This record gives sequence, structure tokens and C-alpha cells, in this order.
Amino acid sequence: MVPEQKRKHQDFEWLGKNMHKLQQKHAGKVVAVVNKHASIGKNAIEAYKISRKQYPDNEPVMSAIPTKDALLL
Repeated sequence: MVPEQKRKHQDFEWLGKNMHKLQQKHAGKVVAVVNKHASIGKNAIEAYKISRKQYPDNEPVMSAIPTKDALLL
């Protein structure tokens, strides 16, 4: 696995493990993750821009954060 793929895989795993915590504080928003650092935005564009400002050389792993009434499996 090339370094960028490995980093994205680790960020994806981190996101899965921490989604419940993110959901408690940021339900209904969007998260962009780079190097296990979450950038939260009201929408995907905002989260992406925040992430790229902090990590201009890395594409973030993006996800919507479900609302608190959504069931996470």
C-alpha cells in the first residue's frame, strides 16, 4: 500500500471508531479527516476547506455525521 492510501485507510478506521463521539458533539454536520485530525463544517465544502488549509498536501476522508436519532451500525 502506498503511503497516501495507508494514511487514508488509517483515517477511515479512526473515523469509524470515533463516529459516536463526533455524533454527540457535531450531529448533522460534515467531517473531513487527515492524520486522525477532524475538521468539522456545516457542509462538505466548509469541512473540506478547513482541512485543506491545515493539510494542503493531503486529501481528507470525508463523511456526514449522522443526527443523534440515526442508527449507527
